[in-house]
Amino acid sequence: MKNPASHAPPAMLGNRDTAGTYELRASRIDLLSISLATAGLGGAWRAAAGSYPGALPVSDGLYALSGLIWLLLVWQYLRHGGAGWTNLRHDIRQPDQGFTLSYVPVIGMLITGHFSRFGMEPARWLYALFAILAVLIAARVLAHWVTDGLDSTALHPGYLLPLSSAPLIASVTASVLELPAIADAAFAIGMLYSLIIGTIVLGRLVTQGRLPERARPTLTILTIPPAVGGIAWLVSHQGVVDAVAYGFTGVLFFTVVVIAFLLPELRQTRFHLGMWIFIFPVAATTNFTIRLVAGLDTWIAPALTWGLLTVATAAFVWLAGATLVHTRRTEKLKSAEGL
Repeated sequence: MKNPASHAPPAMLGNRDTAGTYELRASRIDLLSISLATAGLGGAWRAAAGSYPGALPVSDGLYALSGLIWLLLVWQYLRHGGAGWTNLRHDIRQPDQGFTLSYVPVIGMLITGHFSRFGMEPARWLYALFAILAVLIAARVLAHWVTDGLDSTALHPGYLLPLSSAPLIASVTASVLELPAIADAAFAIGMLYSLIIGTIVLGRLVTQGRLPERARPTLTILTIPPAVGGIAWLVSHQGVVDAVAYGFTGVLFFTVVVIAFLLPELRQTRFHLGMWIFIFPVAATTNFTIRLVAGLDTWIAPALTWGLLTVATAAFVWLAGATLVHTRRTEKLKSAEGL
């Protein structure tokens, strides 16, 4: 997944890293996948709160936790040189990491949309800031890919984040903030680039062989466009299940079946923090399914809702526990090396 050129000294890449180190900044941005996973699970509980109000406090807690993680990691990124234009430009040009800067506005939009009930006008201003930032990052990343090229062997579904997932999440948030025109525009952008970038990524997966082991969890990201696209459609249409919603259901169902066949490939020989990427696709799929069955008002809705929430939450709790164990073990190893 890593491109060796991306870890060359900044001077070799035509940019001078004037403060901090690129490796430290990249690690902070990578860890934002934990914040995204937490917000994603919060969104699934928020979807359930429409029918079961008791789920709302859980959702609030998860979004608050996501916000705290987001603030801490963004502050650390800026502290290690991310606030400087030269370093920011350097970071966004990295083939294997530049697109992950989209985590910052994406998570910001998710949190803003959730807490907008406490103040719609401030939330709209914050949303505008994050949406503009998402557009700038996505446009800059795509322009860099077009002009400098991108090694096809490095491609994986994570590259869908800035050009597909971010606009679809922007569409969901715009609908929550009662900005229908912006929601429609963002939805169109997200669906267009889901097709374009998705086709390119799928072509790489089919023709270039297996992804490196640590990159294989990104295969679950293939479920995000139909899941988040379906959420965007349902939210913008007040939860009414129509032909388009059924279309998203079919695409998502087929993609989940494909992922099920890929489960042996997704297994990791040892735990690493990149495994947090599993949670957001699971949470987004849970979120869409809960909204779908609520709109259909079927007898199975309660059992399916709580069953999916239990599975998604259990996966989150397991990863959180594994992360704590991994962190302690790493600290002990560092201490032993220091001795």
